[in-house]
Formats: sequence, C-alpha cells, structure tokens
Amino acid sequence: MGPMALKLHKYQTKVFESKARFIGAISGIRGGKTTCGAAWLCQKIYEDYQKAQEDPKYLLGDYLIVAPTNNVLAQATLPKFKEFFPKDWGMWKEQPKHYFQLAWNRRLPDGRDSGEPARIFVRSMDDPNAVEGMEAMAIWADEVGFMKDSAWVALRGRTSITQAPILMTSTPYSMNWFFTEIYKRWKDGNPDYDVVQWGSGENPVFPKDELEKARQELPKELFDRRYMGKFTRLEGLAYPEFEEDTHVVKPFDIPSQGLVFAGADFGYNNPNAIVYIWEDPKEHIYYVFKEFYRSKVLLKDIANSIKNVSPAYVLADTQAAQNIAELRRFYGIRGIKEADKVKDLGIQRIRTLLKEGRLKFFEGRVPNTIDEIKSYHYAPPKPDGTSTEKLVDKHNHAMDALRYAFSKNWQGLYRNKAHKNYKAILRRRMERLAPDNPLTGY
Repeated sequence: MGPMALKLHKYQTKVFESKARFIGAISGIRGGKTTCGAAWLCQKIYEDYQKAQEDPKYLLGDYLIVAPTNNVLAQATLPKFKEFFPKDWGMWKEQPKHYFQLAWNRRLPDGRDSGEPARIFVRSMDDPNAVEGMEAMAIWADEVGFMKDSAWVALRGRTSITQAPILMTSTPYSMNWFFTEIYKRWKDGNPDYDVVQWGSGENPVFPKDELEKARQELPKELFDRRYMGKFTRLEGLAYPEFEEDTHVVKPFDIPSQGLVFAGADFGYNNPNAIVYIWEDPKEHIYYVFKEFYRSKVLLKDIANSIKNVSPAYVLADTQAAQNIAELRRFYGIRGIKEADKVKDLGIQRIRTLLKEGRLKFFEGRVPNTIDEIKSYHYAPPKPDGTSTEKLVDKHNHAMDALRYAFSKNWQGLYRNKAHKNYKAILRRRMERLAPDNPLTGY
C-alpha cells in the first residue's frame, strides 16, 4: 500500500494539516467537503499503518464513518469513500453489519496481534446508540449539521481512550450543537478544536455563473449558509426569541412545591417524545427539566417514564387516542389527557414565555428539546412569494410534545395577569351595583 495522490485546494489542505483533535470542515454545497473527508480518513489509516510497521507496539484498531441517515450514507458518504479506498487495503462487507474489513489485524495495546481483522465501521446516526461499544482510531462524520447533539456526545465517547481525531464535514444548516460545541469553542481559542471554512466557489469546478445566480436570487441568510459555508439563523424560525445563553440553565433539584406536568408526542419509527415541566410557584417560571426521547419502544416503557416523574397531568397527541386509552386503563396513568392541537395557540404561548424569560431548559438534561427548538421553522415561501404558513414536519417530535404541554390554559399559564384582571373587573361591577349614598340609596 502507498500514499494517495490527490490534488487539494488550499482549504482542503488546511484540513489535512490540522493537528487538532476535533476538526470542523465547513463549506458551501459542492465545495469538496465530502471528498476531503473521505481522503482524510484514508490518509489517517495509511499513517497508522506506516507507524505500525516502524513500531511493533503501535496500536492498530478500528475506524468509523458516520452520516445522519442511511440515505445520506448510501447516496453520498459511502460512494465517495469507496472511490478512495484502495482495493489492496481490504474488502467491503455488506452483511450482517456494514463495514470494511481491512487486510491487516488489529493490534492490542501490549503489542500482541488480536487475531481479528481491523475494520472501518459504517453507521447511520439517526440512532446514536448504534456506535456504542466501539473504539476508533479516527472518525469521519459527514453532514454533522443534520445530526442531533446526542450524536456528538456518542462520537466523542468513541475516541475517549485513543484520543483520536474526529473530522466533521458539513454545510452549516442551522446554529445547532455544531455551532455551539465546535465552532464557538474554536472561536474561543480552545486548542483541541479547529475549523476550516470555505465557500462553494473555492472548488475549482464549481460554476461561477451558478454562484452569482444564487447570490442574486436567494435571501442573503440562505445564500451565506448554502454557498458561503457561514452560520446564519434559519429564516422563519417558529421560536426566534430562543437564545441559548438566556434560556438554557444549569440543572437543579426540582422542589416538592409547584406544578409538574408534561406533554407527549407518540411515534414508533419516529421517536416518542415526552417533555417534563416544573412551574416555580413563586416566580411562575417554567423549567423543562427532563425528556423521554426514544423510538421503537413499548408502551410499558413510556408508562414507566411517566410513573418515575409522576406529573400532575400529561397532555398528549390527540391522534394517539388508543395509546392514551391503554395508558389509562392498563398502566394506571390517570392524568393523561388529549391536548389541544391548534398549533398557532401553543406556539404563541411558548413564544410569549420565551420573550418574558419564563421558559427555561435544563442544560444536558433535555438535549433533543434544545436541539429542535433552535431549528423548528416554517416552510419557505412559494415561488410567487406567498407564505405557506406551514411548519416543516421534520425533527419536531419534542416540539410537538412541548406545544401539547402548553396547549391548555388551565395550568395557570397566565395566572398573574388573569388574577389581576379578574379583580379589576369584579371591583368595577361592584361599583356599578353599589348605591351612590349608602344611607339614602341614591
């Protein structure tokens, strides 16, 4: 086996030269980031193999390629890697689990041959648990901007022993964990992090006229994201008031006083999402302190989650009437009720709470809820410029659960204001009924 021959543009070269443990390669569409990722991993494998020839105790292990979904793996990530993977390095194994079997064996930390071939595992991160138990010498994570932050936690854990590098290639789709956990830490000067950014036009084969047409026709924020590789806020966010620095707080023990309630959105292949909320009885601030976010689980698992928290009530998806009935009848969840599914009402209530600083989220405890609220958005306008007023029905399961939780006003959402208004109205009514002179009645 020999080194690869590949002509890189200057930004791809910077990625190859980076010595950071966590590297973000952020580019516009068709900017060459996937090519960069595939070639980078092959280079890392070659370097490890060469070091192992020189040092008989050098560790030889497994590698990992991930993408946000199986579709992205099949359509882009895996075909690109196969273009670069030399035939004499090993073979592709389709079953039982997708992986490349390398032509050499893994070497144990004490220098002994394991007797088993080294592998390059290939996984979809729609279920981050799919990578549990692995230990990687290097990881290439493609299109991480589409992954949830639980994927980042899982991937980092796969290199905790080896302290191996992770290359994350992506277009910046939203200001999610990729922005806060990678980009901001690099900006803050953390030496473990490096980011290389470039636009689509840096790819020598990208048509210049296409770039200029997109610049003229697209909204600036969208153009900057898709073609310049810059982080910008999504247009049409459902919750533009949400600011991570303001609304995400350190966890604390939930007091026994105050109301605990929940919202639930049921699924199967899609995640079942339950968000648990505590209302501070003095400040009337709502804290989302726990979430249940799992797909392909039994109704019993959902019931156990609810029983462990014991909320006063759970407002659930009205389309799951059978689930609601079974949770009541067979699992004793008496407080589960159908939510009001009027989207605009629930969204307006949550936006009001965010604007007033009365809705908070526990850091580290509700990662999927925080991840979704930052990207939950309306569909873009039609070609004629008219608004569709429809929310994008994707990555929104925790958002539906949150909206259901606040779908009815009997949990005291406007308690202070309603109470004051009620007193004022009652006082005015009594004044109208009272006689002008208490003695004469006139």
